[in-house]
Amino acid sequence: MMLFETHAPDAPRTAGPHDGAALAPLHAPLDDALHLLQADPGHSLADPGLARLAPAGLDRLFVAARRQADRSHQGILLLLDLLQLAQRADPATASRLVAGTARQLRHHLEDQQRWQALADNAAYYRDNRQVAERIAARLLQE
Repeated sequence: MMLFETHAPDAPRTAGPHDGAALAPLHAPLDDALHLLQADPGHSLADPGLARLAPAGLDRLFVAARRQADRSHQGILLLLDLLQLAQRADPATASRLVAGTARQLRHHLEDQQRWQALADNAAYYRDNRQVAERIAARLLQE
């Protein structure tokens, strides 16, 4: 699932780049949550469903998404440490370890970017209530 970019200069950014790499989807719960927040997967705005949330809900979402982004970042750092340790292993073990670690790094990096974008979008709608109200009203008309 991809969130679509908008070209409006004051709109929040979309949640995460996807380059079409052929990896199994490792983050279905995040995909499900983002799908619900999008309101309409074909919509041109980033996370327009967030516009319907009250400022207190947006603030809670911002804090939770930032926390998840930080956890993903910590996971990335731990996996990088693991890669350094893998250099000391025998070649067969190191090869398996590096391949699995690379997959996990990609997963954590994509999740970190997506959680951070979700946090940014929640903060944007929280801090720009007039924009959020306009988008929420437009979503109700669609």
